[in-house]
Amino acid sequence: MNAKDWFTRAKNEKFAIGAFNVGNLETLEAIVAAAKAKKAPVIIEASPGESSFMGYKNLVDLVQNYKDEGVEIILNLDHATEFEKVKQAFEAGFDYLHFDGGQIEFEEDVQIAKQIVEMAHPKGIMVEGEVDHITGSSALHTGEKVASEQAKGNYSDPEKAREFVYRTGVDTYASFIGNAHGLYADEKRLDLNRLKDIRKAIPNTFLSLHGGSGINHEDIRSAIEIGINKINVNTEMRSAYRKELEEQLESSEEVAMYKLYPEIMEEVQKVVEDKIDLFGSTGKV
Repeated sequence: MNAKDWFTRAKNEKFAIGAFNVGNLETLEAIVAAAKAKKAPVIIEASPGESSFMGYKNLVDLVQNYKDEGVEIILNLDHATEFEKVKQAFEAGFDYLHFDGGQIEFEEDVQIAKQIVEMAHPKGIMVEGEVDHITGSSALHTGEKVASEQAKGNYSDPEKAREFVYRTGVDTYASFIGNAHGLYADEKRLDLNRLKDIRKAIPNTFLSLHGGSGINHEDIRSAIEIGINKINVNTEMRSAYRKELEEQLESSEEVAMYKLYPEIMEEVQKVVEDKIDLFGSTGKV
């Protein structure tokens, strides 16, 4: 099955595919281990910064190795804000491209997204578009209430979403309904009524939910039932990685770092497995 097949199945069967960021080999292996254990499809994604660090072609080759083992993976470029970065991922062989035009003028966003669709669709590559900037960052904002971060952005407007999708032809729309990036002092709550209006406005378009760390679990389940097909997770994985790494370094004099990684990877894998269960994608492979 290709990416479009998996998204169509997720939409029809009311589950979401987890999209998990990678910035190193250990995290990649932890995600793959979780996908195997849960028999679930996964989206492995990397921002332009993460992709540059690991190497665009290296990522494609690494993911292909796991695909050859039978793991169902979609490789996604996450939150690219420049056409050239999207083109680089396209040429490297990514399966899915997310152009984030949420911080530029609407007309410019439309034109770039349309250009990407025209480039990607003939090769069967999916494109995700973003209009309203999804606030926050993939970090721990433990001293901050999430409402203050949510207030920095404009929640998605259903009619604007309809116009954007109609004019660009993107496959997936990244909605902002309270889903700020990062972890905060309290749980994120979603504007589910707004999500219902977005679903009505663009019924044939897939929907993604960024900032999936720290969202109320019932809101997650309701959002999937309404029509969310892809949920991004990053901060919870990074936090688990760093916490276990710090504990390993404090308790060991080991300098061969690969000997410390198994327990770190295990903690990251637990996060991914919990999300797969929550998103309803367990056993879909």
